[in-house]
Amino acid sequence: MRLRRLGPEDWATWRDIRLTALRSDPEAFGSTLALEQRYDEARWRERLEPRHGVKVVAEAPEPIGLVAGVPHEANTDVLYLYSMWVKPEFRRRGVGEALVGDVLAWAREHGWARVRLRVFRDNETARRLYARLGFVGDGEIMDRPLAPVS
Repeated sequence: MRLRRLGPEDWATWRDIRLTALRSDPEAFGSTLALEQRYDEARWRERLEPRHGVKVVAEAPEPIGLVAGVPHEANTDVLYLYSMWVKPEFRRRGVGEALVGDVLAWAREHGWARVRLRVFRDNETARRLYARLGFVGDGEIMDRPLAPVS
């Protein structure tokens, strides 16, 4: 498996794995397959612009997982981790950990103080993964400080 950070030229790769994820696990996302199937190439490219954070895919050799880190709209020191998904047949093999780890590394490289995510309270598998990677929180919001708290 290898991880690859995507840019606008990789729009078709991001589109294909994102639509696969929405098709496979629609309840896991805040968007819908029907909505994102209507996006045109320009919209997919726009989502991969560097100002919108980082998009990462895991490949083996085809894409098997994805994750995104995007600037939080209201909190300028927070990078929001979202859309983490791994194909079912590759789960529990370290793919999710690698994807999240790459977003954390990217966040450190770019000076973010904190990474935040939302995870359903009853998603114990995901919560254990995030806790292992240093995220804390009792509700749906979990945070991972990247800089010393003063």
